[in-house]
Amino acid sequence: MHIKVSVVRVILAGKICYAGNRRLKIYGMLDCACGKRMKMENRVFFACEREAVELGYRPCARCMKEKYASWSRKF
Repeated sequence: MHIKVSVVRVILAGKICYAGNRRLKIYGMLDCACGKRMKMENRVFFACEREAVELGYRPCARCMKEKYASWSRKF
């Protein structure tokens, strides 16, 4: 419970802008419907997009369509 309250405070303060799925290595916007459905134990949070990319996460195809298209063209 304590960890959840701390994360909410950081999100509301604007210090966290992106969330990701640890297992699938996907990141996206905090309000993405796909992200809201993921299991709590798979959630990770990022302060910036660069942080997610450096850790090997790819953009979400639903909430970040343009960035996903750019990412997928590399393969």
